[in-house]
Amino acid sequence: MNTIQVTTPCGVVEGFQEDGVNCFLGIPYATAKRFEYPQPVISWKGICDAKKYGPAPIQQRAYVQVDASDPQNHYEHEFYQNFQSEYSEDCLNLNIWTPENPLNCPVLVIIYGGGLVTGQNNSPECNGSFLAKHGIITVAMNYRVNIFGFIAMKELEDENGKSGNYGYYDQQAAIAWVRHNIQSFGGDVNNMTLIGQSAGATSCETQIKSPLNKGIFKQAIIQSSAGLASFIKQKPDNTKEYAKWRQVYERTGCKSIEEFKQLPAKTLYDAFAEVSAKSSIGFCNAVYDENFTSGIKNQPCPVKIMCSVTSEDVMPFLLYWMCGFLAKSQRKLGVDTYTYYFRRQLPGDTKGAWHGSDLIYLYGWLSHSWRPFGKEDYMLQENILAYLINFIKTGNPNGEGLAETSVYKGYKQDKIEMRGDRAEMSDFPLYLNTVAGGLDRRDQTIGGFSFVVKIYAVPVVEIIG
Repeated sequence: MNTIQVTTPCGVVEGFQEDGVNCFLGIPYATAKRFEYPQPVISWKGICDAKKYGPAPIQQRAYVQVDASDPQNHYEHEFYQNFQSEYSEDCLNLNIWTPENPLNCPVLVIIYGGGLVTGQNNSPECNGSFLAKHGIITVAMNYRVNIFGFIAMKELEDENGKSGNYGYYDQQAAIAWVRHNIQSFGGDVNNMTLIGQSAGATSCETQIKSPLNKGIFKQAIIQSSAGLASFIKQKPDNTKEYAKWRQVYERTGCKSIEEFKQLPAKTLYDAFAEVSAKSSIGFCNAVYDENFTSGIKNQPCPVKIMCSVTSEDVMPFLLYWMCGFLAKSQRKLGVDTYTYYFRRQLPGDTKGAWHGSDLIYLYGWLSHSWRPFGKEDYMLQENILAYLINFIKTGNPNGEGLAETSVYKGYKQDKIEMRGDRAEMSDFPLYLNTVAGGLDRRDQTIGGFSFVVKIYAVPVVEIIG
């Protein structure tokens, strides 16, 4: 292993070179006590050893051994076979992958998904070495999830002036660290892109709209949850959310908030898991916070975006509509918006293009997967990568040899359609033009799955058959 050192404003970081990529793993960007907001790491003593992954946030994987060989354990089977990790509340670290000789490279910052309940930056779908080989400096952050990242209680508000959204503040702290240090790694601080999938997409959209990150990012890639950030709680009354979390507190049998805060991490997580399994606790929702939720409802992102849906996504019709909803709001301000629609039937099963399947192609996981990927899949990967790299570098996915896509235009927009061995252009039909107080019923077929959808004025989707 060849070591490599970089001098940053925080101090010296020592990573390693592997297969033409510089790897810096487990760099601490902030510290945080339990149920408290992160404090930035300004400097460290000596040399920061960044040659192995740092601890991941506490989650189910910390305590439950899931059989990753069982195809029914979908994501475990897909990404976590023979996977090992350390878990800790002290988890605010990030990984950086750079080209071998980086010079003013565009920067991609990843926020992982997982419903704000699970997720970690050392997982295969966050590995940035593949993109680094194509000239993109890639950063993947850890942030606190589930009870440790999103608990909200009146007692905690009384102590600290506010409560909740700890994980969102972790994300923002990581973004700030990257903003102040990435030039030392050869990154172009004036060309940074934020990317997230699922809950990571909602986080990405929220962070882009936050005034705390104004002017930091040039563009954003929002996958399989575009537009959902507009439905984060907007009113400064968290009474209902506090009541939901109090169920967890009462489950522990604690007599005081101080006793609750001192419980072992597993006891806290078990209480959270038990309550959330039996009720709608709302653990994956942000609470009202002036910095992160006020003023973002129905507001466009202030940067160019690329958003996406997969054909067998979670509630695909709703996400399909939300993608158009966000694009429409973008165009009101004249902000360019591009889309891609991923519909490749992955070899190895008949589940279609499931939620997150495009990440396998984006992060170069094909050669590491159990699936019998063929030549057409590697060709599709090249197409996807070409569009995304163009977008990361220039804010426009189009380029030589690629099918041309245009920005969103009204109720129909062009999209890149990823299927088989190529990426083609087609219309993106936005059927969900709802009528206030009325009902629009459409028969649709997406990705080979036929269904009937009822659409109400408020975006509610009911799959009937």
